[in-house]
Amino acid sequence: MNQKRKLKMNNNNQLKNQKNMKTVKVLITGILLFAISLGVKAQEEKKKLEVRPFQITFVTPLGTNGLEAWNITNKFSINLYAGYNGGLDGVELSGFGSMLKNNMKGAQISGFGNMTMGTGKGAQVSGYFNYTKGYFSGVQVSGFSNIITNDAKAWQISGFGNVTTKKLDGAQIASFANYSNGITIGQASGFASINKGDLSGVQISGFANINTGSLKGAQISGFANITQKLNGVQIGVFNYVDSLEKGIPIGFFTIVKNGYRAIEISGNETMYGNVSFKTGTKQFYNIISVGGSYKDNKILWGLGYGIGTMLPIKENWNLGIELLSYQINEDEWHTEALNLYNKLQLTASRKVTKNMDIFGGLSWNVNVSETEDRDGNPFESSVSPYTLFDKTYGNGNHVTMYPGFTVGIRF
Repeated sequence: MNQKRKLKMNNNNQLKNQKNMKTVKVLITGILLFAISLGVKAQEEKKKLEVRPFQITFVTPLGTNGLEAWNITNKFSINLYAGYNGGLDGVELSGFGSMLKNNMKGAQISGFGNMTMGTGKGAQVSGYFNYTKGYFSGVQVSGFSNIITNDAKAWQISGFGNVTTKKLDGAQIASFANYSNGITIGQASGFASINKGDLSGVQISGFANINTGSLKGAQISGFANITQKLNGVQIGVFNYVDSLEKGIPIGFFTIVKNGYRAIEISGNETMYGNVSFKTGTKQFYNIISVGGSYKDNKILWGLGYGIGTMLPIKENWNLGIELLSYQINEDEWHTEALNLYNKLQLTASRKVTKNMDIFGGLSWNVNVSETEDRDGNPFESSVSPYTLFDKTYGNGNHVTMYPGFTVGIRF
């Protein structure tokens, strides 16, 4: 029994020794591999510093730099088709594309695309796209898109779109869209420009501009402008400002969160009752109005649109200048013939309580109506209560003019 125990103990000790030896071998192997990797890394760092005056490549590594291409910075580089090189300090020409492992200083020019995984300084010009991962200073020009995923001091010009994911000290020009995260000069696009941050300059687009930070400059679009803060001007069909600091939005319909909004109930010599909504700023606001009256045994009603400005005269007194136009429907939901009631009015208003003004003033009215409706039936407008000018022109338009008044209350 003792002999069996001794044999078992000896076997256990042998197994432990074998395990310990394996552990030592693994540790030694790990240390050796780590030492080798440090050596390789040191060699790579040395290779990164290597600069050569010239290289020519068909497709990397089939070129003069061979397998070392991605560790060498070239002064003048030619890639007959495509190349992957360490860096550039000069000029690189590529038939299809070029990719740099490290930094670019100079010019990358290719038929399709350029990529720089480090920083860039100079110019990237391509038929399709340019990409820089690190800080870029210079200009990117492409047929389709330009992308910088870091801060930049640059101009981006493309046939489709530009993207800078961080702050851009420069400008973006694209036929379709731009995106940046803070920009100093501005964006111009055929469709939309988006800036997620502060903008000092201009946004110009065919459809919409969106700025989520402070805008010091101008937004001009074919349809919509949106900004968080405005210190400048907006020009578009629709404008939205969350916080107006200084400036003026101008458009068909404007909403300024801390701006001017009012509801009015008024009457005049032509439309006995009117309800109007005003929105924008006191310097420039939009008016949407509905009004009605009863004349010649007919119910007349119309939807109107206008613009206006309100000037302070003295404490609690303001002067309003407004231009409005209504299409008047006579005894029906919709009158086919042109039947416009246009007015320019000048009103003085006084604040009587915190939330209510009273106002009144004079107007000049110009009514333009057709003598026939679209079906060729004779049409005679009943809008004008009296006239100082009354004339029918050869094109079938009947024009009347007369002075008037307006009185009402504003909330």
